[in-house]
Amino acid sequence: MNASYTLDNVSEKSESREQKQKKRRNMNLMKWLIYPALVIFALCLFTVIAAEKLTDGEQLVKLEEIRNESGFVSIEQMPAYLPKAFVGIEDHRFYDHVGVDPISMVRAFWVDIKTKSFAQGGSTITMQLAKNQFLTQEKSINRKFKELLIAIHLDRIYTKEEILEMYLNTIYFGHGKYGIEEAANFYLGKTLQANDLGEETITLSEAAMLASLPKAPEYFSPIKHPEEAFNRQAVVLNRMNELGMITENEKEAAVWKSLDQLPINQ
Repeated sequence: MNASYTLDNVSEKSESREQKQKKRRNMNLMKWLIYPALVIFALCLFTVIAAEKLTDGEQLVKLEEIRNESGFVSIEQMPAYLPKAFVGIEDHRFYDHVGVDPISMVRAFWVDIKTKSFAQGGSTITMQLAKNQFLTQEKSINRKFKELLIAIHLDRIYTKEEILEMYLNTIYFGHGKYGIEEAANFYLGKTLQANDLGEETITLSEAAMLASLPKAPEYFSPIKHPEEAFNRQAVVLNRMNELGMITENEKEAAVWKSLDQLPINQ
């Protein structure tokens, strides 16, 4: 009787010890899960609040007013391959990220460390829109941080199509020209609103040329540097083909074969 009681008592103590160890393990696991989640939540909350504070209200109003201007061209009015050309060469993960592309940022950061400069910015289309409309062109860590936050905020309040439209209608194309319609008219003597005006619209070949300009408008200008423009146009078309935006046949038909093919309206 006493022996049986002793064995039962030892068994209960053993189970109790195992249960305590299990509870302790579960609590440690919960800590590992909860604490990082709280930190992430706090960072997200800070990002949202800081981004809202940094996005100047007056500038935001001006940005929205651009969409009501007579020269504004909507995505629907553009040939389908035009926005694809810009997304393909400038920000091919545009539709998948939240205004900031971590993969591009890490790659750019690594290049900057190796070159000890701001040679690579890792900027998305949304970040370029944020920089051009809300910030200066100064190259600094502080400005880049603001650019990131504003881009995240813009991605929250606008659709991807709206962001792309505002970007295309405000980006600098060189020679004092801003916006895709002004650039098409200046370089090619054409309009993107061809369906409304009955005029000839730009071709895939010409769209690739225009898409090559934002990276370095003056350097890739077909007027100032035709050879660089010629080479860059091929890069854009190759990239579009790699991403499945155009077929191999479409690429071959659009790519310039000689400098004489540059369609410059001068």
